Amino acid sequence: MLAVSILTAGLLVWLRHKKMIRNTLFWCFMLVNAAGAVFAAAELATGGRQAVTVVPSEELRASGYVPMEVRTDSGGQYEIEIEPPEAVYSPEEAGKLLREAGRWLDKTILGENQTLSHVSRNLELPALVKDGPVTVEWYTDKPEILGSDGVIQTDVPEEGASVTLYAELGLQDQKENWQRTVTVFPSEEPDSIREAILNESRKLNQEAEENTYRLPSEAAGRQLRWFRADRGPESRLSLLALIGGLVSVIAMRERRERSARSRQEQMLQDYPELLSKMQLYLGAGLSMRTIFFRISREYQARRASGAPARHAYEEVSRTAVRMENGATELEAYDEFGSRCQLPCYRGLALLLSQNLQKGGAGILPQMEREVQDALEAARRRARAEGEKATVRLLLPMAMMLLVVMALILIPAFYAL
Repeated sequence: MLAVSILTAGLLVWLRHKKMIRNTLFWCFMLVNAAGAVFAAAELATGGRQAVTVVPSEELRASGYVPMEVRTDSGGQYEIEIEPPEAVYSPEEAGKLLREAGRWLDKTILGENQTLSHVSRNLELPALVKDGPVTVEWYTDKPEILGSDGVIQTDVPEEGASVTLYAELGLQDQKENWQRTVTVFPSEEPDSIREAILNESRKLNQEAEENTYRLPSEAAGRQLRWFRADRGPESRLSLLALIGGLVSVIAMRERRERSARSRQEQMLQDYPELLSKMQLYLGAGLSMRTIFFRISREYQARRASGAPARHAYEEVSRTAVRMENGATELEAYDEFGSRCQLPCYRGLALLLSQNLQKGGAGILPQMEREVQDALEAARRRARAEGEKATVRLLLPMAMMLLVVMALILIPAFYAL
């Protein structure tokens, strides 16, 4: 134990040195470990564990057993679990416990029943009283109605039957008889009712010569009405509609996500081209407002000639329309970045807004750097897409390899 305390102290110091444990926790654990070290040192100083000759009875009763270590003079060492001895009761104590057990049984055996004069649920007949020393053996005078396990049988008359329930209580060498009269009615346990219905069905069809299976109208004193358990087509249609609705919602969400991903990929592809056009027009001396109008007109002309829609140019056209309708350039650029959502377009909108506030000076060199960054990002995306395509081809290639191996090995196997 002392060696464990030393190792623990070393580990705690190392953890504190690596700043993997707080100082408060470090000192708390060190104090606990120091206490353990003191006890271990005291044990070594006394030459080992303290020898004992008795064990407190309270400790035995509380835990049920106490682990002990036994050493012999020849050096042997054994681990033994000491269990508490069985309690010994005087005749008076035993009689008192038996009487208390009888009173306890009066309350316990009812189970879900209200009184013993109307028993329609299985009785609870324990084998021990309060898990204590008193044992119980049960039997009845009419086991065909009430079993010794407290279960109500199926052949119980509807008006009820009187049954005497016996119990023999035992403690040490003393015995005491306990008996009560109960009135048993047909069981209301779900399993019992189900079994009674099945029995009635078997009796009804035992000698049937018809091609139909007759269903009883009464069982266990209850009137029965039969229905097919199979769900009708309307239930299946409703379930199908529910499943279809859920599938539609999932499919719609998937389509929206796929459309959003497609839009983002297309806008990323068009970003370098759009920046290049802006740089070209800036170099020609056009203002950024005029550039938006020029790019919008060019895009609308391409669309009129049958070219497909491009999301980035649609946003440029929308921004141009906003400025035509009276919005300021600053507002139009902020809305442009918010609608595009992608970080690169947000950065472009911020660049345009800042240069507009500065009077437009120095925007051309910044635009050139932005174009170079966009082209480099496009090259990285192209390499990443190429790597993904290579990974996707691994499965078809592996399948083709398996086919080729099968074409070679199967004929060779049959040729042997």
